[in-house]
Amino acid sequence: MPVSRRSFLGGGLAAAAVAVTGTPLLAGCASDKKNAAAANAAVKLPTYTKYGEIKPDLPGTDVVLDGFLKYPANPVKAITEVPGDGKPITFMTNIPGAIPPAADQNQFWQEVNKRLGSELQISMASNDEYKDKFATRIAGGDLPDILNIPTDTPQIPGLVKSKCMDLTEHLSGDAAKKYPFLANIPSEYWKGCVFNGAIYGVPVPRGMSRTSLALYREDLLAAKGIKNPAPKNFQEFFDLAKELTAPKQNKWAWTRVPISTIRMMLGIPNVWKQDGGKFSSMYEHEAQQQALEAARKMVAAGVINPDAFNDKASARKQWFNGGIAAFDYDSFVAWNQYYADNTGDPNFGVNMLDVPGFDGGEGKPWMGSALNNVTSFSKDSKHSAETLLKVANWMAAPFGTEEYLFRKYGVAGRHYTLQGTDPVPTKVGTVETGIGLQYISDSTLALYWAGKPDVPQKQHAIQQKVADRLVYDASYGLYSDTLSKKQAQLNKTMLDLENQIVQGKKPVSAWAAGVQDWKSAGGDKIRTELEQAHADTAGK
Repeated sequence: MPVSRRSFLGGGLAAAAVAVTGTPLLAGCASDKKNAAAANAAVKLPTYTKYGEIKPDLPGTDVVLDGFLKYPANPVKAITEVPGDGKPITFMTNIPGAIPPAADQNQFWQEVNKRLGSELQISMASNDEYKDKFATRIAGGDLPDILNIPTDTPQIPGLVKSKCMDLTEHLSGDAAKKYPFLANIPSEYWKGCVFNGAIYGVPVPRGMSRTSLALYREDLLAAKGIKNPAPKNFQEFFDLAKELTAPKQNKWAWTRVPISTIRMMLGIPNVWKQDGGKFSSMYEHEAQQQALEAARKMVAAGVINPDAFNDKASARKQWFNGGIAAFDYDSFVAWNQYYADNTGDPNFGVNMLDVPGFDGGEGKPWMGSALNNVTSFSKDSKHSAETLLKVANWMAAPFGTEEYLFRKYGVAGRHYTLQGTDPVPTKVGTVETGIGLQYISDSTLALYWAGKPDVPQKQHAIQQKVADRLVYDASYGLYSDTLSKKQAQLNKTMLDLENQIVQGKKPVSAWAAGVQDWKSAGGDKIRTELEQAHADTAGK
């Protein structure tokens, strides 16, 4: 590994994703004392105990994910005890796809309730709307039993201390072995669940599965005679985009400006870089203006969907699904989601580009955010911590188990049909199973797509190719109070400036002044706090 174990898995609380809730959290949620990095570092994380019953066809590493060419013929029934306690359990979450049918009209949801032994009552919102809804619920004090907390929520330490169960005695060290599939989640992911010197949640792990690169519609490129595209530098990357653009046919190369890919080409840091205890932000890197100039060139050439600056992420996915755009910057999770959204098109195909250096050689891809969210349990819940942890453990049963097969695919005959040993989702299955169970807890992603062994093979190949070049976010596992409070607004201000520059509304030279404003508005204070937290945890 090119980095220390402490900084393994970039992202977490300082994820680069720009998220603006705009709604203040409950007054008094701020921690009553400074979050002590040393106290957090002293917490004994759950003992990692790998579940060894399932053998992958494409073995992974501590970075590359395990791949499977087919689902095991005889899935292991891994959990015999019903996890619920017979009483309804409430849960609030985002949903990446369309909102599914309600429980009384959803046979998958009904079967989930039966297998859990408790009725799971889920309050859902779209990805675009969830953070506002979450903040409103927190402010109103009306918390569900199980709470999906976005990692960029302001002042998480104060929130969880005030409102959520301390799970340390149940999960620290060997205590986690009581919940074998939570113990099957590598220790590094748990670092993002430690606040106030205690474990306050269960991780929903991502890491490599959230690593994002240029996804492309393999079928659309093949129709133009382009197979196995591998641009060797930015110019070839740009030329490929021009070749895939035909505005008169309502077709563009890209769903959005691929500025993250360009930044990776130039070796710009993944959010925060640490060198000798000194932190520097991606915004400050000397190659930023070159990246902006290159992105501006792509916008001016018309290779980006002209609605890219106005529409939400859901629209971007629709353009890629519908063939309006051939390229999208997204993750391995999204790669699978695109196949789920296109079960009716036998020709639909997705692949991923490696990142070249800007002028040749190899680029430096960014490791994905460690966590999708932290799942915490309300202090006011009438359920015991043990019951809620058993439910989370059930949700984390890994690929190859009977529990995973049901949780991801539903009931045979209605939600999927078997193609050999592979569960191929039906249209009903795709609609009914999308109720957000993966945000209670989940196993690390397995590279697999039912009936399409070429998908995990492609995914495994690109992961192997980039694994030793991944750049990690040095701020993961470190808490900065200023970052927690101000990251949303600071990131939005920089994104707005970026968008104005790449659209030609401001000169590239405006970036330098923007960085100075960012530094004085909180960037320098964030740096100081991260450096202090890093020093406090040195050697831990």
